[in-house]
Amino acid sequence: MTKPKSKSTPAASTKPARKRRAAKASSRKQAARTEAEQLQSDFPAFVRAAWPILEPVTKLEWNWHLDLVCEYLTLIKDDKFKTVFGTQCEGVIFNVPPRTMKSLLITVLFPAWLWTTQPARRWMFASYAGRLSTQHSVYRRNVMESAWYRQRWGKVFRFAKDQNQKAHYENSAGGQMFSTAMQAAATGLGGDILVFDDPLNPDQALSEVERQAVNNRFDQTFRSRVNDPATAVKIIVMQRLHEQDLTGHVLAKDGAGDGGRWRHVCLPAVAEKEEDVEFPTSKRVERRHVGHVLWPKRWIRYYQLLPERFEFMVQSWDCTFKGSEDTDFVAGQVWGKAGGKYYMLPYRMHERMDFGPTKRAIKSCHAAYPQAHAILIEDKANGPAIISELRHEIAGIIAVDPEGGKLSRAQSVTPLWEAGSVELPDPQRFAVPWMEDYIHNICTFPKAAHDDDMDATSQALIYMRTRMNMGMLEYIRRQGAVPAR
Repeated sequence: MTKPKSKSTPAASTKPARKRRAAKASSRKQAARTEAEQLQSDFPAFVRAAWPILEPVTKLEWNWHLDLVCEYLTLIKDDKFKTVFGTQCEGVIFNVPPRTMKSLLITVLFPAWLWTTQPARRWMFASYAGRLSTQHSVYRRNVMESAWYRQRWGKVFRFAKDQNQKAHYENSAGGQMFSTAMQAAATGLGGDILVFDDPLNPDQALSEVERQAVNNRFDQTFRSRVNDPATAVKIIVMQRLHEQDLTGHVLAKDGAGDGGRWRHVCLPAVAEKEEDVEFPTSKRVERRHVGHVLWPKRWIRYYQLLPERFEFMVQSWDCTFKGSEDTDFVAGQVWGKAGGKYYMLPYRMHERMDFGPTKRAIKSCHAAYPQAHAILIEDKANGPAIISELRHEIAGIIAVDPEGGKLSRAQSVTPLWEAGSVELPDPQRFAVPWMEDYIHNICTFPKAAHDDDMDATSQALIYMRTRMNMGMLEYIRRQGAVPAR
């Protein structure tokens, strides 16, 4: 008799699949544990890893000042701040401009990072408005309640069920985070770390009454709300708003620097003096020249559509002596002005060329953009010879004798970038594979290896800004704007 064929049971067929899933899950857990160990000792790495939780669309652009702030915060986390700066030091003041990640870095991500290893730490946060302070508190909790965070540090602490509000939450290790406004009741709570993020409303900074109220509140209420003066640290983070704002008040009263009661980190958007910024741990030094922009990439704006017509257009050329490998590049760009905006068109020449190729490049650019009113050529290097020859072939050649040095010319157009008045072609919309290199040269000037891009750019912007309302140019502009092509 023939035996019936055996049939595999569903349980038997799914057993290998379950093993594979279990193995993958185990591998993911091990990877998460390994990453957690690394991130616990590396704050910049933690910021980069946690960034998508706060900004899922916006790419994180890093800058050297973030490394500087991270070193100070790491000293606080490791209980080394007062060892390095002295037991008399109450804390650190960060004066940085808006839109430089000051709140996300210091008030949101730093506390979340510190709780990965020291969940018993107690925090107090204060801002000029309860709404702002609560918003930061919600952002912090969103990070710590995220699946990413809980997978890595879920066993370190749990949020207390009986105290888990937007502005005040505690954890199973005894730690707490309490957020309030400068003028609100502090309800007797204190902290190991006190953070004052934008303590003064910018709209009220000119009011002596408001300034004095904030300063008095700090002195009479918050200053004493530390759990242990020997170990507690205060952090003030704000933009400078007035000589007698909280920063000015504290520095005038207590002093800063070696032997002072505060460490003062002042990083204006545009450097007002020559300064070497030394990092507290690595001893790295960043040299800031007068006019140096703190975070130039934050000022980059892109367009996806050009305006229908331009009021004025120029070619701008920065030439060199010869095309050998050890010389500078020839830089050529096309710019247009419409309303209060300056647009870089999707054209850039940046090559080492001698006289002949440079001349042909300018003629080729003129053929592509014949509507340009002026062709600006710096009257240096081989510029004079090129100007002399091309004037017989192309109308609108203008020899530019630059005033001042390269740095002063770049500084003179810095306000245009800061105000968002300069726009570049969006790499996602236009074929501009050179854009990253161009931005690097602009943002790292004057430290960039090559300054040709900046020279051509400042030449165009200065000319359009200062000459648009003069004589014949004003007549041309009024005759009719130029199509943008």
